[in-house]
Amino acid sequence: MHYRRRAVASLLSVGLALQVASPAPPVPADGGQVQTDPAPAILRIRVLEGEGSIHTAGTRSSQPIVIFLTDEAGRPVEGASVSLRLPDEAPTGLFANGMRTEIAVTGPDGRVAIRGIQWARAAGPVQLRITANKGEARAGILSTQYVTEPAGSSQPRRGPDPAGPPRPSINKEQPSRSKWILLAALIGGAAAGGVAAAARSGSTAPGAPPLAAVTLPTATIGNPTITIGPP
Repeated sequence: MHYRRRAVASLLSVGLALQVASPAPPVPADGGQVQTDPAPAILRIRVLEGEGSIHTAGTRSSQPIVIFLTDEAGRPVEGASVSLRLPDEAPTGLFANGMRTEIAVTGPDGRVAIRGIQWARAAGPVQLRITANKGEARAGILSTQYVTEPAGSSQPRRGPDPAGPPRPSINKEQPSRSKWILLAALIGGAAAGGVAAAARSGSTAPGAPPLAAVTLPTATIGNPTITIGPP
């Protein structure tokens, strides 16, 4: 009997020690039950910083892309997995891990920040695909980034030479050859008409003295000199 009492006392002491070693679950101040964070039914993704940013081709971006994740009630979602993917074809880039895919986990504020994207040398808009999931809830959006060529990389287009090809010199003081020819023909025609008129008038008067030799005046016009009639 004495041994039985000692054994029961030993068992009671061991149970009491185990109860003291394992603390009781915390009890809320309002006396309610402790609730665990359930998985959200709906996820919403927002890009808080970096949407529509402009980057220089061939450089590493210094501005982060900050992503904010909330549930259906607008509360931040902690512990959600966020995946970002750059296009396989140019224009594109690489994340800090050297790949075109990056995975991050949201903190207590429901945010993740992606830094150090190395952009390729091809310029143009880049569609960054962002997806998130926690439990059965999933969401996805596209964020547009713009990659531009470095300043001074394109050479200005050359226009036509303002001087142009050399033009032949024209001496305005000397008339053209065609004008001289036309002037000579007019003078010659007028002189011939005068001689013919004089001959007709002399032939109609009977007994009139014979016509004297008609000497045409010398016409000199500028340089060169054109002479009409006998020398």
